[in-house]
Amino acid sequence: MMLVPGLITEPRIQDGWMLKTRGRPRYDQEDAGAAETFRGIGEKIQLNRDNAAPLWVQLRNQIEEAINTGVLAANSRIPSEQALCDFFGVSRPVVRAAIGSLSNGGRVIKMPRKGMFVAAPREHVDFMTSNLSVFGDLTAKGHFVSTRTFEFYRCPPSEKESSVFGIPETGSVVRIGRVYMTDGAPITLTHISLPGHKVPGLETVDIENRSVFQTIRERYGLTVLRAERWFTAAMPTLEEAERMGVAPTTPLISIESIAYDADGAALEYYQALYNSSVARIHMSIEQSSSTNG
Repeated sequence: MMLVPGLITEPRIQDGWMLKTRGRPRYDQEDAGAAETFRGIGEKIQLNRDNAAPLWVQLRNQIEEAINTGVLAANSRIPSEQALCDFFGVSRPVVRAAIGSLSNGGRVIKMPRKGMFVAAPREHVDFMTSNLSVFGDLTAKGHFVSTRTFEFYRCPPSEKESSVFGIPETGSVVRIGRVYMTDGAPITLTHISLPGHKVPGLETVDIENRSVFQTIRERYGLTVLRAERWFTAAMPTLEEAERMGVAPTTPLISIESIAYDADGAALEYYQALYNSSVARIHMSIEQSSSTNG
């Protein structure tokens, strides 16, 4: 029997992972190419226990980077949790948290009795109808996205923010005001609020031309599971029109959004003005087969 170098040692053979004693195929035999890829990733990943980010966050981000860059191809099989522990030299809780976060984010698919696989990319993703931010959605579509931040500070919550996040008046929120531009054209003006206790020190971080979602995921391990959004027609104020580079008489779309984390707690609240003349809003609707009439 051939052992995979650096993957597993003799004492673990009796666990049944390397042998077919429990009916599970050996990972290296089933997908040797992917096993070699994971060995390479394991050698390159650097986990720093002195880093402010937990080990599972570091591991999650580096696996996701391998997915984003194509090092891990869509639909390729991922080893078992125990195998990943051996690849990356970490404990099972670290691996379980990292893979769980990737699964919640739609990057990894868990299939009962078959294993774990890299999820195929979605061909159509719109931040209006998904959990992606405008930054992530437009970047994914190949556009050059930049931001112009005009406010970024920590302060006591407003009545609305206190209600959304469930925090007392003595708590705090971090507010971010920014204009998003796609290929140089302003597309949204957004006022973002985040619960202060979940993002300590965020207001000292350089976020220019960076996704807020990506920043809080990398620093705090926070991910968005779902979001609710409301749309109305709106006319910009003189200041808003100037920042958006439009005439004050230009009709815009007003968006109010609350995003929730995996625990169901509100993670982000924002109000935005969207210029649909720069990019149309695309929505895809599917009718359930159980729907009558």
